[in-house]
Amino acid sequence: MPTLICDADEVIFDFMNEFLIFMKQNDLKFNWKSYALTGNIIKKNKIPLNEYEVKALINKFFKNCTLTMNTVNGVVSAFKKISKYYNIVILSNIPFEFYNLRKKALIKNNLVYPFFANTGEKGSTSSYIFSKLKKKTWFIDDSPFQVSSVRKKQPKIRTILFVANTKLAKLIIDKKEYDFYTTNWTQNTEILLNNF
Repeated sequence: MPTLICDADEVIFDFMNEFLIFMKQNDLKFNWKSYALTGNIIKKNKIPLNEYEVKALINKFFKNCTLTMNTVNGVVSAFKKISKYYNIVILSNIPFEFYNLRKKALIKNNLVYPFFANTGEKGSTSSYIFSKLKKKTWFIDDSPFQVSSVRKKQPKIRTILFVANTKLAKLIIDKKEYDFYTTNWTQNTEILLNNF
């Protein structure tokens, strides 16, 4: 069976909408100026959080919200269909200390698949998985940077840039670094089942 390497935040879990609620609870706002967290999280005095403050906030968010995050619309039923034809591997850049919480959240949502935590670019890890399994491989992520990193490390891996959040979609400058661009799991399922 071919392999599907799938991101978690904003692809399986509805990260951005949950994070917006969390920011509001912490008297913070997101200014939607670029496809990044650093520089876009604003305090009441309109000063953005620095990189250290953003990291601390993200850690606090994952500690408090990982187990209760909603899933992206359609992902659970999509995985049931896709898993009949693909070996699904979940690859998430969640901080390592929250690995067990994320694993519990996946199990809670009946998404019991091999799960790995990653740091930095995913091209190297995806290329390693491809080289070990030696199967046709697909990669899905909401980050143009991550999709690009996979294409550069292993051009044989086919890619889907998947951005369900319409506000985030408007912030993507260059959508050329992918094989397919999608906005929902119905599209992802159709592509994968037509190309396995």
